[in-house]
Amino acid sequence: MKEIEEDTSEPPRRKSFEEAIEETRNDILKLCHLSREAICKSVEILENYDAAKIEQVYEIEEKSNKITLKVEKDCMRLITLHQPVASDLRFIASMMKISDNLERICDLGERITIIAEKRGDKPPIKPLVDTKRMVETTSEMIEIVENSIMNKKIGEIESLSEYDDIVDEAFTQIQNELFIFMVKDPKTVDEATDLLFVARYLERAGDLVCKIGARIVYMLEGRRVRIK
Repeated sequence: MKEIEEDTSEPPRRKSFEEAIEETRNDILKLCHLSREAICKSVEILENYDAAKIEQVYEIEEKSNKITLKVEKDCMRLITLHQPVASDLRFIASMMKISDNLERICDLGERITIIAEKRGDKPPIKPLVDTKRMVETTSEMIEIVENSIMNKKIGEIESLSEYDDIVDEAFTQIQNELFIFMVKDPKTVDEATDLLFVARYLERAGDLVCKIGARIVYMLEGRRVRIK
């Protein structure tokens, strides 16, 4: 009869509250990076078709889904085990909301990529100058919230509304130009509609970053603000 060896290794140590909080913060920072990467790559594909980048965006979106679910489960566990109050509870509740908004930005990047994949290597009917301005500005906005979460300071959060104005102005410019294209040449309706959806998704991404910024202010200072 074979003797069963006893497992003398120590069981996994339960994370402390502080360690679990930092792990959640790091997961949110990963989502910031993924959301920025998703929207930037999607517009790159729209301008220069690249099958490899298309797969990368789809992978990014899947990763964001997994991290968001992990953040939700980890936050629920923190609430159950530690019953946090005041600023700790604000942090946990905010992390769940912020992760959801960042995951939605990744979804928007995926939607733009689906449009780019459908179009293939066909050049856009107009230069993507304003579209690139939208994605660059939105990327800067995500970087602002990323720095604020990492440094635990408001930083430039309340300047997000100014960045969002740039995104909105570019969206209006794109919308007006594409309407002119469609009126002048009805054959361009499908292509113009695609680009209009792309601009709409980027405008929505900017709005989501503003919501994240407002949530960060609440998380750090307990103030309810509207950033727009």
